[in-house]
Amino acid sequence: MYSREKFLEVMNFETDKPVLKAEFAYWAGAIRNWLEQGLPKIKEVPVDMAESEPLSGASPLSEEYSKKSEINVMKHLKLDSFLEKFPFDLSPQYRIETVSETNEYKIYKDSFGITVKALKNKSGTPMALDYPIKNKKDFYNYILGYDEDFSKRLPKDFDALAVKLKNREFPIRLGGNPFGFSFLARHLMGEVNYMLNMYDDPGLLKEFNEFYLDFVMKYWSGILNKIDVDCVFILEDIAYRSGSFISRDMFREFLTPYYVRFIDFLKQFKIKNIIVDCDGQIDELIPLWVKAGVTGIFPIEAVNDIEKIRDAYPRLALLGGFNKKVLFKDSGFKQIDIELEKTGRLLRKGGYIPHIDHAVSEDVTWENFRYYRTRLNDICDNAGG
Repeated sequence: MYSREKFLEVMNFETDKPVLKAEFAYWAGAIRNWLEQGLPKIKEVPVDMAESEPLSGASPLSEEYSKKSEINVMKHLKLDSFLEKFPFDLSPQYRIETVSETNEYKIYKDSFGITVKALKNKSGTPMALDYPIKNKKDFYNYILGYDEDFSKRLPKDFDALAVKLKNREFPIRLGGNPFGFSFLARHLMGEVNYMLNMYDDPGLLKEFNEFYLDFVMKYWSGILNKIDVDCVFILEDIAYRSGSFISRDMFREFLTPYYVRFIDFLKQFKIKNIIVDCDGQIDELIPLWVKAGVTGIFPIEAVNDIEKIRDAYPRLALLGGFNKKVLFKDSGFKQIDIELEKTGRLLRKGGYIPHIDHAVSEDVTWENFRYYRTRLNDICDNAGG
């Protein structure tokens, strides 16, 4: 069976069908290490990729998009394709401007107008130094940079690509970074400003989501009319290891109305799979997402009890949830087996695609990963079909 068929059947809780065998992504540094540790080489990691930059575990949309797809592991371990992200751009498309530069780092303004500092010789996420939206006046000025010429936000080969993707073998998702009804505002305001505005200017946050919800629905209508999307991702990341950093009441006021309207919009295009991407401890948030119409969650970090979540929400799709720490160099096969026993129990209940939570980091050894994935493939084969 093709990856796309497997994905859709798992999402439909068809427990008698083959399970998707896929990984979300891999750090470039992890693949470089594994090639030295025995992973058979088909393709080199691009030399310009930082160690922590992710290589996708999905099949590329086309050859043009193949640079950041990982093929060595997929071929060697006979893995399926994960969900490939369809490209979209929610920025005002500002020109990237260098503010200052040294031998160690570069400070620049990105296409969103965020001032960031990026190290040159070390990998890592660029540090935000300044945000374009701090108050309502900034917001009104900022959205002047948007227009409804959505053609410039589509791939240059969009029409040809749409035709090519009609008979594809792999699943496609739309959404994810930076789209989310809390994440995007925090991306443009910063965490502190976002939190303060919940009290100081709640109207700003509501106007913000009104604008971007309307913009996304108009923009994505053009995509969804031509691309048969299998899943939509909503990125939030509104929790840490101890729980949500906004209250349930705040969620209901600032997020729920936009989820409901957005999901109603997706139903017009027969999108059945709406997945929330959220790190941290999410127990208190799951019922709010489910009530709003969300059908699945990802990546389910180890601070959560994934079996407890499955028992509480038997029809909620789960993606991820395998604790990658048991694959670090100081771990052994016994710890991996214990984690895999839990995976097997979850697979028998359906609606679950097991893989490492987030991208596979360079802490993971090839020996441990190969053991884990070979055993997991066997468990997936025996769990369905």
